[in-house]
Amino acid sequence: MTGGSGKAYIESPCKVTITDGQATAHLVWSSPNYDYMIVDGDTYYPVNKEGNSEFDIPVTLGKEMNVQADTTAMSTPHLIDYTLYITLDDSTYGNNPIDSDNDNSSGAKSDIKTIRYSMDPPKIEGLTYISTDENTYAKCFKIHRYENGYTVISIDDGRSYLLIPEDKNLTDEILEGISKKYTDGEAEVIIPLQMPLDSIYLAASGAMCHFDSIGAVSAITMSGIEADDWYIDSAREAMNSGNIVYGGKYSAPDYEQIVMSDIDLAIENTMILHVPKVQEKLEQLMIPVFIDRSSYEEDPLGRCEWIKVYGAMTGLEDEASLSFDKQVRSVESLDLDNINGKKVAIFSINSNHQIVTRSSEDYFAKMVEMAGGIYFGPESDMNSTSQMTISIEAFYEYALDADILIYNQAIEDAPSSLEQLIKTDATFADFKAVSTGDVWCTDKSIYQSSDKTGTIIENLYAIIMDQKEETDFFYMLK
Repeated sequence: MTGGSGKAYIESPCKVTITDGQATAHLVWSSPNYDYMIVDGDTYYPVNKEGNSEFDIPVTLGKEMNVQADTTAMSTPHLIDYTLYITLDDSTYGNNPIDSDNDNSSGAKSDIKTIRYSMDPPKIEGLTYISTDENTYAKCFKIHRYENGYTVISIDDGRSYLLIPEDKNLTDEILEGISKKYTDGEAEVIIPLQMPLDSIYLAASGAMCHFDSIGAVSAITMSGIEADDWYIDSAREAMNSGNIVYGGKYSAPDYEQIVMSDIDLAIENTMILHVPKVQEKLEQLMIPVFIDRSSYEEDPLGRCEWIKVYGAMTGLEDEASLSFDKQVRSVESLDLDNINGKKVAIFSINSNHQIVTRSSEDYFAKMVEMAGGIYFGPESDMNSTSQMTISIEAFYEYALDADILIYNQAIEDAPSSLEQLIKTDATFADFKAVSTGDVWCTDKSIYQSSDKTGTIIENLYAIIMDQKEETDFFYMLK
């Protein structure tokens, strides 16, 4: 939110309800003095009688909205212009993915619930089941093997994907078996994918790093984000050269271009669940939709293990296993026996002069702990989103004595120096980490690098052990 004096703010995350395609946001102001709001010429009044002013207003997600709010805090009422930007953050669905397409989002909370289904190997007429690969950390997918080179990727949302070898066809018997499961109303849905998959629309930006690691970026022909938004060199170069074109973001894909480009698979993250009509439209156009649920993985290395899914899709499973094993070895090689157990807090400062941080259940907190640190975060419950917005006073209360502060530059641009950080709020001068010079910033590429989870944990270990002043994904603020 921008506008006004900057002193008032709206609590974030806020609750968003979607009914018949219309999103309504429940806004809670930081003041009890707002007596009405104007949105698109219509006037809305508070829905509460006591406490800070609360409003239910219609909103357009993912776009800036100009609104007005009347405050009686001054000697005479004033109608003040504000600009709101509300979007649905993928952290609502899991532990806040590395691949969030809206890292600067407000973290609005959604009412969508996800049921987890069994990932047992499906019985498919015409195919003989052999075995299931054993995952090391990942809990949200399974890869099943069948005779004659057929593979099934089962996801815990009830959808399975049958990979048909390049030299095989989808026989009538197999198709009939798949169709029977669907028409009988069984929980699982089996979607056939004919190999090779070499014309993919990638809306789940966090998955690009896996394609990059196994040398399969050429399988992507359309991107859900623009070239300048990529921090992966091969992806940005492919877009600049025209080998990958922008196909529209997940919520507004360019259907005509997708059809003309003969896309054989759309890879989405769970943000697509907010716009079910988009998924329905893609499937009506005979474009299979794969939903990446790596953000639901509880273990950070579980997210990294999703590289095996994309290795199976591209026929580069050996490369995927080598990449994943390297990241696991990076973590296993850390000497945690004599670790000093420093206290670590992560934060950024938004335009409303609030602290944006991560809950103790967040995957970043778990990476800190895997690196031998003690994560300092705000109190939260199991229903809290991983990304939390709090006051500077609340941050001061729990992070004052943190040994290390990490500024999350993927959320907000970092200050250029410790001096500039203190200028944003003088209380930072009191923080232990500021006085000792142990303040770090993340590299902006960190949220497109789940394939390097082991390296990120290794970097955190180096910070905690005072081994370096700059690592692959972090640098010291001086």
